[in-house]
Amino acid sequence: MTLTALAIILFLFLLLLNGMPVAFAMLVSGATGLFLVAGHYPLAGILKAAPYEHVASYTLTTLPMFILMAEFLNSGRFTRDLFAASDKWLGHFRGGVAYSAIAGGVLLAAISGSSSAAAGTLASAAYPEMKRYGYEDRFSTAALAVIGTLAIMVPPSIGLVFYGVITETSVGKLLVAGFVPGAITALGYAVTINLMIRRRPEIAPHSAERATMKERVQTLKTVWPVLTLMVIIVGTIYSGVVTPTEIGAVGAFLAMLLALSMRRMGWRDFLNALKSATGNSAMILAIIACAAIFGVFITMTGLTQELLFMIQEADVNRYVVLAAVLLLLMILGFFLDQLAILVLTLPLIYPLMAGLEFDAVWLGILFVKTAEIGLITPPMGLNVFIVSSTTKVPPSRIFKGVWPFLLTELIILVLLILVPGLSLWLPAVAGF
Repeated sequence: MTLTALAIILFLFLLLLNGMPVAFAMLVSGATGLFLVAGHYPLAGILKAAPYEHVASYTLTTLPMFILMAEFLNSGRFTRDLFAASDKWLGHFRGGVAYSAIAGGVLLAAISGSSSAAAGTLASAAYPEMKRYGYEDRFSTAALAVIGTLAIMVPPSIGLVFYGVITETSVGKLLVAGFVPGAITALGYAVTINLMIRRRPEIAPHSAERATMKERVQTLKTVWPVLTLMVIIVGTIYSGVVTPTEIGAVGAFLAMLLALSMRRMGWRDFLNALKSATGNSAMILAIIACAAIFGVFITMTGLTQELLFMIQEADVNRYVVLAAVLLLLMILGFFLDQLAILVLTLPLIYPLMAGLEFDAVWLGILFVKTAEIGLITPPMGLNVFIVSSTTKVPPSRIFKGVWPFLLTELIILVLLILVPGLSLWLPAVAGF
């Protein structure tokens, strides 16, 4: 059955390369494989039950709720307020708009969970300011594309929720585990920007005028509702007052109340937010449902067990296997969307890694961090193309500017591998 499994995996990638949506490619390839190894009767039963069982999950409800929360906050224009406030506090430094983008990116990540949304928002809000002050476009657009990736790590991360649902790992534990790696990543970006400006001061030649303390304090009036929402989300997850599954719904409801009570969201904005959240959620749920078919096929072929047996027989150090898996995920990131990578690979690699006795939460952080790197690597680098479409700077020029940040990402990934406590300490303190 191993040859059949490898042939179907190849078939899956051929479908993807020919432009078939990820969900349908997994459905077609998985169903074809099941028919070949089990026949049409088992195939019919699996098609009837597996997709529903995977999607009809109480835990999974947190994902569309976080997406809806982000849409309500975007409709209420709170995201731009976050960047404007960051700019008032940090904009007067050399490279201050870039530092402001990091602060704004962290805040956006804490209310969004979507890297593409964060990158688009930052590009539209920060790039005009960077251009006005004479920032080099290669540096500024690369920085914005990279900073947007924070949203896939800083809770509420869609990537971490996705991983938790597929691997049946505690979503709450994963979200809490993302705080420290997210903070380290943001700090790494700040250090990288500082070093780049020290080496080539001309890439950020001008700074904004220093805002008065009164102007800085006034910006807090526009962001306190979102900051309060962030504290509620973090506090309730940490304290256990509300479960991680329920907090998505609580956050969406509070975001809606904020936007409506402050008269920032009209009826049309409300409907557009619902429409966008429904479309994005349906796409993700379709991927999960169809991935179930492919996952059952991989399980029936016994490919994971055979790989594990081969590794045990070869007496290969398990960290060598981990390095190979992360390298594979990084290479896939050159061509595929990050959620697609998780769906495609987790049915095969997670049981393998679990069999090698790696911690599930630690693996989740490493896998999502690797997917984060894929968001800025050529030739696909989704965040690069989003920033390019917003700023009209060619993607090739942005890719030339991301290499220092890419080096930083690799250093942070190695640090997270060498020091698992960076990912596991906070969940332990929180009592998970």
